Amino acid sequence: MGDGFDIDRDIQNDSNDIRGVVNRDARDDYGGDLAKDVGVDLNAETGDIEATDTIETGQDNIGEDLNDTGSEQLDSLLDSFQEDKWSDLSLDEQKQSMTDLANYVAADTGNKNPPEIVFREDMPDGSYGGYNSESNTMEINVNMLDDSIEAADTVAHEMWHAHQQQEALDLTSERGREYQEGFDNYISPEYDFEGYQNQMVESEARDYAQGFKDRLAGKKGAVQ
Repeated sequence: MGDGFDIDRDIQNDSNDIRGVVNRDARDDYGGDLAKDVGVDLNAETGDIEATDTIETGQDNIGEDLNDTGSEQLDSLLDSFQEDKWSDLSLDEQKQSMTDLANYVAADTGNKNPPEIVFREDMPDGSYGGYNSESNTMEINVNMLDDSIEAADTVAHEMWHAHQQQEALDLTSERGREYQEGFDNYISPEYDFEGYQNQMVESEARDYAQGFKDRLAGKKGAVQ
């Protein structure tokens, strides 16, 4: 086993979709300060995003229901992530689309304390973003927004980790205890990549995000 869940940054990497782990003692590895044009508070008013029109994920069928819902709200949000439309968006518009999707996931997962979104300009090449549990922030690499599907995947994956962290705070629930156990025994990819991929907290986040990618692929196919 690794040294426990030290996942301040669960980094998405464009090489085999690796999400590496950076220890808390190395929180300054990105170098520099946070980008000045960022800091989107998901606790603020979020417009029309409501939990009443959400994806029925459940804990045992994560990633299976996205294509079965007729959510016009989700389709509307994902529309801007279509490759042809995404490339025409300004950087600010791309940021807004990711923020709107994060708001949706926060509502879908019932996250009462969603993370702040921080768009950074100083993250390592190849890293899409990550969730920082210590500061409750989701950090996004603004230099890696050319791939709209990966942008959506990053938001969904990291927001699911935020959900897991929230659930783990309630150790009176069986699910909360399972998450906490997973965090306490977290396997880093450098130590055991297969074990990292297969551990519950990572496989859940990957499956949840895959549902959004599949829905995007379905929309692309429908257009063709």
